[in-house]
Amino acid sequence: MGVPILARYPRIGTVPRIVVLISTRIVGGPAKGLLQVIPELRRRGRFEVVLCTFADRKEPESHFIRAARERGIRVNILRQKHHWDLGPLKELRALVDPPGAIIQTHGYKEAVFGLAIKRLTKRPWIAFLHGTTEENLKVRLYHSLDRRLTRHADAIVAVSRELAERRVLPCYRGKLTIIENAVERPVQDSLLSRRTLRETWQAQGWVIGCVGRLSHEKGQTHLIEAAGRLLRQGARFTLVMVGDGPDRDLLQEKAQIEGVGAHVRFLGHIARTDEIFANIDMLVLPSHREGMPNVILEAMQWRLPIVATAVGAVPEMLVNGVSGLLVRSGDPIALARAIAAFMGDAEKAARMGRKAYEALYPRFSPERRAERFESLYDRVSEAV
Repeated sequence: MGVPILARYPRIGTVPRIVVLISTRIVGGPAKGLLQVIPELRRRGRFEVVLCTFADRKEPESHFIRAARERGIRVNILRQKHHWDLGPLKELRALVDPPGAIIQTHGYKEAVFGLAIKRLTKRPWIAFLHGTTEENLKVRLYHSLDRRLTRHADAIVAVSRELAERRVLPCYRGKLTIIENAVERPVQDSLLSRRTLRETWQAQGWVIGCVGRLSHEKGQTHLIEAAGRLLRQGARFTLVMVGDGPDRDLLQEKAQIEGVGAHVRFLGHIARTDEIFANIDMLVLPSHREGMPNVILEAMQWRLPIVATAVGAVPEMLVNGVSGLLVRSGDPIALARAIAAFMGDAEKAARMGRKAYEALYPRFSPERRAERFESLYDRVSEAV
C-alpha cells in the first residue's frame, strides 16, 4: 500500500504550493526549463513546488524522471491506464487542496487536467504555451485542443511575444505574461573531450552543428541544400545533426541526393548536449518556426558563431551582424552565404560569438527567470 499523497507532500508552513504538471519522457525545451527553474525557486523559499508527470501503469522510469532526481527534484508520477485516463484527477485534487495552491500546466494533455482541476477545486490555473509541430493531423488537433483549453486559464504564459500573438486570440491576450527562457552556465570540463568527439565523427574542416527535432518546421532540408552548395563551392566541413524525429529518413535521403552524405553525421537524440557544443565550430538553426529556442541560448553561452533564421524570438535574442547572422527562413542560398561568411573569416566568427555571450547574462539567467515566476504567482494569487 502506497504512502498517502498528502503525507508524501506535507504542507510547508504557510508557503503557497505550485503543482506543476508536464507530460514528457525526454528533457526537451519545456522540461529543461523546469529543471533549471525549480531548484532556484526552492532555494528562494517563497513557494513550494511539486512536480508531476504522467506514465503508463507499467512504464519504466523515463529519462526526464532520472534527470529530475539528479537535480534533487522529487517527481510525483501520475500513473494512467491509457493516454486519456482521468484517474490521476483524484491525486491532483489532493495536491492542490492546501489553501493558496496553484496548478501550472505545460502542454495539451496537461491543459485538460488543468481545466478540470480549476472547475473542481476553484484553484487558479496557469497555462504555459510552447512551440508547435505540424507533422500529422493528430498533432495538429492536439495543438488546436490546447489553444481552446488554455483560453480558460487564469494566466497564460509564452516565451516570446511572437509565440503569444501566433497562438492566443486578441480577446484573451489580457491574460498573457511573457517569461523568456533561461540557460545555465556550461560545464567547462566538456572542453576536455573536444578532440575525442571530433575524431569519432571523423570531422574535417569546420564542424557545423544543428541541434533540434528532425521535423518539417525545423527547416533542416534547407540546411542540407545549403551544405550541397557549400560543398560544390569547395568548402571543407562536417555537418552534425543532433536530434531525432519523423523526418530523419527524408533528411538522410536528401543528404545523398545533395551529394553531402559523407559529410553529414546523424547522431540521434542526445540528452546532454554540452559535449556537442564543445565540439562544434558553429551553430546553424534553419527553422521555419520557433518560440524562444534553447539551442540558441546554449550556443551563446559557448561563445559560438550562430547562423539562424529570423523567426520567433530569435531576432530578440541576436542582433544581426553583431552577435549572429540572421537570414529569412526557407532560403538555402542565404543560409549557405551566411555559413560561408563565418568560414571565410574566423576572426569575425569569434567576435560575434563573444558578443552573443556578452548579451546572455543576466537577462537569460535562471535567477532572473525565477523572479518572473514568483511575480506571476503573486499576481495570480492576488487576483483570486
